[in-house]
Amino acid sequence: MKKLALVGLSVMALAGCSSITTSEVDWSADATAMKAATDVTLRSNLWLNKMPMIGDERNEETLHGALYLESSSYLPAELDVTQVVLRQGTETWSIYADDVELRTHSATAWEVAFKWQLEIDPEQPVDVAVELIKEEKTEWVVNNQVKLDVVY
Repeated sequence: MKKLALVGLSVMALAGCSSITTSEVDWSADATAMKAATDVTLRSNLWLNKMPMIGDERNEETLHGALYLESSSYLPAELDVTQVVLRQGTETWSIYADDVELRTHSATAWEVAFKWQLEIDPEQPVDVAVELIKEEKTEWVVNNQVKLDVVY
């Protein structure tokens, strides 16, 4: 019975990872969004870490991401990142705010960092979308055709 419950929870968790519909994301959006007269630009870095590490069990399917939100003026303190959506071919994955780390580098530069296990083709580019919300207004910033790096 315990095994059945564990399998059921695992299936539900995995289903939640890819539950977004691509119709929610405007993949033709620009890498720059305007939030109340503040321009927010997205710059994306994605990589797979295949460097050997002593005593560390790691999955070679772990994607690392460092997404930089930058502005020429202050980024509003009320601005939130609600999710990151990755798309490669017909596959789409959603990473919600609870699974990313938001790092503030300065008043004009934030980093959205994550590590996520998924089956991804390192030879194909990835489209990256970040959902921003401020005062219940949602906007997407998108980077298309982001090259996936492999670190050895």
